[in-house]
Amino acid sequence: MKKLLITLMLISPFSFADWGDVYYCQMTTHSSITLEGKRSDEGLKKFMFKLDRTKNAMVFGKKGWFDGGEIELKNGLKLLDSLKEYWSASDEEGMAYFQDGKFVWSSVGSAGIQTSTANCDKF
Repeated sequence: MKKLLITLMLISPFSFADWGDVYYCQMTTHSSITLEGKRSDEGLKKFMFKLDRTKNAMVFGKKGWFDGGEIELKNGLKLLDSLKEYWSASDEEGMAYFQDGKFVWSSVGSAGIQTSTANCDKF
């Protein structure tokens, strides 16, 4: 009976990504690499984002590294299978990937590379 309840919870619509969902994230890494190859680790921050259907984007909260920014989703929301959330997003500043609560962002520019990873929970 316990296994049946867990299975039903995992396949319920609440485990899938949907428009309007809000995610709260804690960075696990945040690094920069200059053109000269010097790496520096930045402070880890918390941030949140919402999946906005009208904008077809991840819309970030005012606090945290992304400071109210938006990153357009590519090909909308995807499900790899019935239990996995996955999507990618990009804008002129960088690319983001999200899968099963794991967030990865990177940016390549004239100053070098910046990258962040985070663990996220949906609320």
